[in-house]
Amino acid sequence: MKIDNSYFGGFVVSKNVIDKHQPIRYSFREKSLYDKLNGWTIYSALDDDEYVANPSNFVIVNATTLFTIAPVFYELYEAPYGTDICWMYEKGVLTGFYDLVNNEETDIKRILEKKD
Repeated sequence: MKIDNSYFGGFVVSKNVIDKHQPIRYSFREKSLYDKLNGWTIYSALDDDEYVANPSNFVIVNATTLFTIAPVFYELYEAPYGTDICWMYEKGVLTGFYDLVNNEETDIKRILEKKD
């Protein structure tokens, strides 16, 4: 599949996901002040408060890069601003998501149905 990176904009991603190949543990979307960013920020399980407080621990990647790492993000992309989810795994395999706003397990369909 050919991805039009200009459509998706940039994702702010922990270097632990990019450089250390850690699985995504947490992602949220908020309106960005910058037109080139789509509002998605992505953390790994290793990212604690001290780590995320340092902007140099993050990089901006395009859709091709992120969708290669986590193909399911292609489906999640259109989730509304305010989406705040924890990624759940069992034996290293993604099994679903936990909606931190509504304090409940969820799936992609319900995430996409939420309103801004």
